[in-house]
Amino acid sequence: MFDKIFGEYLLKKGKLTKEELDNIYADMMHEFVKLGMIAVREGFMTAEQADEVNALQASTDCRFGDLAVEKGYITPAELNSILRIQGNYFYHFLQATINTGKYTLEQLDEELQEYQKEEGLSNSEMDSLISGDVTRVVDVYLPNQDQMYGRLCSIAVKTFLRLIDSNVYIRRAFKCSHLEVDRFACQRTYGMNNTASGFAGDGDALLDMASTFAKEEFEQVDLDALDSVAEFTNCVNGLFTTETYSMGVELEMLPPELYDKRVDINAAEFYVVPMISKGKTIYFIIAMDSALLVNEAEGGV
Repeated sequence: MFDKIFGEYLLKKGKLTKEELDNIYADMMHEFVKLGMIAVREGFMTAEQADEVNALQASTDCRFGDLAVEKGYITPAELNSILRIQGNYFYHFLQATINTGKYTLEQLDEELQEYQKEEGLSNSEMDSLISGDVTRVVDVYLPNQDQMYGRLCSIAVKTFLRLIDSNVYIRRAFKCSHLEVDRFACQRTYGMNNTASGFAGDGDALLDMASTFAKEEFEQVDLDALDSVAEFTNCVNGLFTTETYSMGVELEMLPPELYDKRVDINAAEFYVVPMISKGKTIYFIIAMDSALLVNEAEGGV
């Protein structure tokens, strides 16, 4: 997920063009991530040591990791850590970007440091983003909340990745008491925790989501399309209530609500998690123990 977040950052900063970024995304999963690059970035080896092992590898029939251990540059445990990291999507992104010749690893690390500074992130938060673990990413972008918010959001993102778009990514959540959107499908649960959650969007933002889940091509975000979004929301909440039940928290799901005109969403407070899917922004909305009121917006169409 962080490969998409950081790629978007480089694009907005003008450090990569749209064509360059698209090519990197197209190439990244076909690129072999070099162990030396990982070892240097993770601080296990210096760049000079990695270059030395690469030169030795070119003249022998030995693997990089075995040579690095033999030279005493890394331990077997460190080699195992490097091998685990090799499958991380973000490192595939780094390798593909380096292979374009536009950036060195050092330059990319400088860009990462600038991103971290601009976002006000700690080192541990950056580690969470780079890890690719959805729960850890959600904890960074939806911080300081009751764990139920994070659990529900993590389930929603994981389910979206699995069933709708494997390249979706999220932005930092924001808290508000009022939001106007063109279309909205939501569902409420009642019990020890009263929740309201759902997916909203402007224009045709929900169209691909609806079509993909229903396995049917919708031409517009009408009630039929919203019904598909609502079914997906029901799926997310079903997983959420199953998880909460195992924790001793029983919740009852109510029928979904569909709004095919522009609506005004209000509550004492609720959280909005922007999800970026195929260039469209979808809002995942969560309200807990705060009455969520949905009314037709003035002049709504």
